[in-house]
Amino acid sequence: MTTRTAGMAPVQESGFSLIELLVSVSILSLALGGLAGLLIQNSQVNRTEQMLTEVQANARNTMSMVVQAIRSAGYDPLNTGFAPVTVDGAPTNTSNIVEVRADFNEDGDTADADEDVTIRFTGNQVDWRKSASGSFVVVSDNICNDQNGDGTTELMFTPDSTNPTHVTVKITACSATVDPRSGNFLRYTITSEVAIRKNL
Repeated sequence: MTTRTAGMAPVQESGFSLIELLVSVSILSLALGGLAGLLIQNSQVNRTEQMLTEVQANARNTMSMVVQAIRSAGYDPLNTGFAPVTVDGAPTNTSNIVEVRADFNEDGDTADADEDVTIRFTGNQVDWRKSASGSFVVVSDNICNDQNGDGTTELMFTPDSTNPTHVTVKITACSATVDPRSGNFLRYTITSEVAIRKNL
């Protein structure tokens, strides 16, 4: 349609053709699809990083508590001669125990609270009891001690002898759920060799 205005050239009215509209919608759809894919990928990366941070913190916190307890072993101000550490003589891949003794109140025995601590790795958790007659309390969950993910659980406590001067502690924490990017559980392993004191 052409319109004329006095003293002006004719004005041509135009709009988008159906083909132009379809091409525009297709390009917009492709751009939005790419953006959605990028957002999903970024979300997965962020979730993976968050999970890895949680796994590392779990392993380090558990190691810190276990090592602190083992380092207290052997405090014997009255020289009564108790065994500072006893490591499970028959450990299995699903259960491993260390018992730590110290005479903190200097009364000649290790029968009081926090003086006879048993630390136990069992199943997928670490728990402990603070006295021989106490109950076990969970210290940490999601401890798998399967460093390479082959289904074989490694020992958590390895003494250097039957009367140990050192205990190697190995902790592998695993994520509670699978990583959205790889489809596998995330793992983080930390190892510490703890010296056992024999006297004050």
